[in-house]
Amino acid sequence: MWKAGLRDLTKSLSCVPEEGKELAPLSALGVGGRCGLFFEPSDLNDVSLVLKARAREKFPLFILGGGTNVVFADGVIEGAVLSARRLNRFGWSEADGRVILEAEAGCLLSGVVADSVRDGLTGVEFAVGIPGTLGGAIAGNAGAGGHSTADLLEEVTAVESSGDIRTWKRGEFTYSYRHFSLASPDRFFAACKASFRRAPRAEIERGLDDFRRRRITQPQGVRSAGCTFKNPPLGSAGRLLDVSGCKGLRVGGAEVSGVHANFIVNTGRATGSDVFELMLSCRDIVFRETGILLEPEIKFLGFPSVNHLV
Repeated sequence: MWKAGLRDLTKSLSCVPEEGKELAPLSALGVGGRCGLFFEPSDLNDVSLVLKARAREKFPLFILGGGTNVVFADGVIEGAVLSARRLNRFGWSEADGRVILEAEAGCLLSGVVADSVRDGLTGVEFAVGIPGTLGGAIAGNAGAGGHSTADLLEEVTAVESSGDIRTWKRGEFTYSYRHFSLASPDRFFAACKASFRRAPRAEIERGLDDFRRRRITQPQGVRSAGCTFKNPPLGSAGRLLDVSGCKGLRVGGAEVSGVHANFIVNTGRATGSDVFELMLSCRDIVFRETGILLEPEIKFLGFPSVNHLV
């Protein structure tokens, strides 16, 4: 029914919506079904039009970055998916002794790291090896070793749930571990300005080596959605899962990695339901063994019962 109300919208868009888009290939974990409509715009006007239509027609809308920390439900997911992947323009400038990155949400973090290292800029070494897009990194305040994406931000441009475009400057948002105050399912992070400084090559390389060593303990060459749970205050989710006996647990084709217990991997035939059920089982086991209720870091899209998890 809601699709019928979007006929005028599709005539106004420069991107062509796709019906029944297969979602598994768009996620790092490689699971999930299809969505009602899939939008992949390359300009903010299209994003604004989609969000205005959503406000009017009240259909479910899921925002997708690089697909590195999401699990899609199986079958047909009611609603639409709005992808940021084609919003990938970026550039560098200098002002007041700082080097400023102006980038759209679909830019890959790996590209930002590579460009900054090449030009002798420091600040984003923590992101080496972190997959995904800049927009997703902002929404989840991705980071490592006490450093995070929001540390670098000077301003963030978002398309609000109303479809209006607004820029938020530093001081208008707050952040902490895996938290960014502006993050909302109804807000589309479209672009940002981030501040870097120049540094000696040796300093940058030391930082990169340090963060590469940290990632040696993570599973490599397998399909996963990154860390399953956020670290609790003063603790490690991976250690809690390990001591609680979760390593190697399996539901269908989804398995808790034997390398690092905070990673669920797709052994080849996993479904979205397999991953969801395994995550719930691990959460319940840790709570029973330790009294600590872990909060998922992975986003579960299209699961009707997910709201009780956080």
